[in-house]
Amino acid sequence: MKTADAKPFSIKRRLILTSVGVAAFLVLISWVSIFFEAHHEIDEVYDARLGQSAKILALSMPHLLREPADIRAQAYSGWYQNIQRYGGGDDDTLTPYGHPYEQNLMFQFYSQGEILIKSPGAPDTLIGEPGTLGYGKVEIDGEPWRRFQIELPPQHGLLKPAYLVVAEKQAIRRELINEIAVSTAAPQLILIAVLAVTLILITNKFFRPINELRQAISERHINRLDAISVKHPTIELEPLVRQLNYMLGEVEKAWSREKRLTQTAAHELKTPLAVLRLNAENALDALSRQQHHELRSDLQQILRGIERTDRVIQQLLMLSRVEAHHNQHIESLDLAENLRNVIANLVPLALKNDQHLALDGPESVRIMGYPILLSVLFSNLMDNAIRYAGKEADITVTLSTTKDWVEVTVSDSGEAIPDSLRDKIFEKFFRAHTERGDGAGLGMSIIKDIASLHGGSIELLPASGPRGNQFRVKLPARSAQIAPVNVIAKTRNEPHPAG
Repeated sequence: MKTADAKPFSIKRRLILTSVGVAAFLVLISWVSIFFEAHHEIDEVYDARLGQSAKILALSMPHLLREPADIRAQAYSGWYQNIQRYGGGDDDTLTPYGHPYEQNLMFQFYSQGEILIKSPGAPDTLIGEPGTLGYGKVEIDGEPWRRFQIELPPQHGLLKPAYLVVAEKQAIRRELINEIAVSTAAPQLILIAVLAVTLILITNKFFRPINELRQAISERHINRLDAISVKHPTIELEPLVRQLNYMLGEVEKAWSREKRLTQTAAHELKTPLAVLRLNAENALDALSRQQHHELRSDLQQILRGIERTDRVIQQLLMLSRVEAHHNQHIESLDLAENLRNVIANLVPLALKNDQHLALDGPESVRIMGYPILLSVLFSNLMDNAIRYAGKEADITVTLSTTKDWVEVTVSDSGEAIPDSLRDKIFEKFFRAHTERGDGAGLGMSIIKDIASLHGGSIELLPASGPRGNQFRVKLPARSAQIAPVNVIAKTRNEPHPAG
């Protein structure tokens, strides 16, 4: 089931947004952790200070109890008044008498519910609870305070238990925690912004090879298929560039093959078609003049022209198949069986010329190769021998093996190829028998290409006399499996055994 085409997205944008988002999330977690840790530490420090202040005050209580009540009140009120006077109403100004923040601290010393001593600003009602020691919370004038209460040892003149409670406004702690949170969050917010800008710059820099590759690909078209190069190569892009260059190379080869095949077809088919047209016109003219002998000759020329055109087309198709060998699949095959099938297809042509066609060699030889292309190779080689060896010629296909090679020799008893043509016979578009006007001169070139494709070779062996030609094809043996020697096929006006 096909799905709708997904909209393209920007990897760069997603990378930046994801990285900044993850960094911001981690910074937020860090900030929250710092906030709660600071809150915990501040509570510990202030609670410790609150407890220590209560103990210090408790040590001074016996002395203060001996003083009259008005003197006790004046001592503390004088200090507080001086703090306010010298502080000028600013909570952050230090004075010789203390800090204005002391207004956020208070204490009460009481016994049996009666307040004996208290700090200025402390309420007249108890902020502590008799019999309750340690830390607690209390609300004064609608604001929360943190308190600490201890019981004093029996004092002179006090027969009943006495308590000292020290309280501190919770707003002090919240203000300090908020300042720490703000002072911590501000650099982290700036850090996120700097990180975003840095990521953009770094990403643009590191994505430069991708942009170069995209630009290089956009410049390629059917008339420009040269290899792609990136100014700033990377290990990650190297396999992609290599594969793209391989594909461009294959496309260029395919395009070149197509152009060459088109040009070759146009060139090779132009002449025989012109000859066919001329012979057809001559045949019509002979028919109109009742010249039956000339008509017969012209029709024979037309048939020969059709045969040559058909052969040219077959060779062009073979050339296209060989050059596009990547569409084939290499596999294990029985070369002897392959040769038998080729011979079976060519028997009618050999019988037409009253020729003797035989295969001599092992019954089975397995190699690795392209079955179709090997059939083309041996079909072309035997077809040439049948066409050019002449009537009643002997054509022998010999299959043999060595340790490293499998050899196929095609011998015929026809007229030996001249020495002047032996070096050119495997060239494309070269025809040794131009006087016969047959083919496009591609057959032997195709044979050579197929042999090379299999890691093998083909050669025309030296002639031993005025007659006889021997072509030897060598292919890598590779796991050859040899069977007993046997003559497989022979033809001389005899039925060919089924292969």
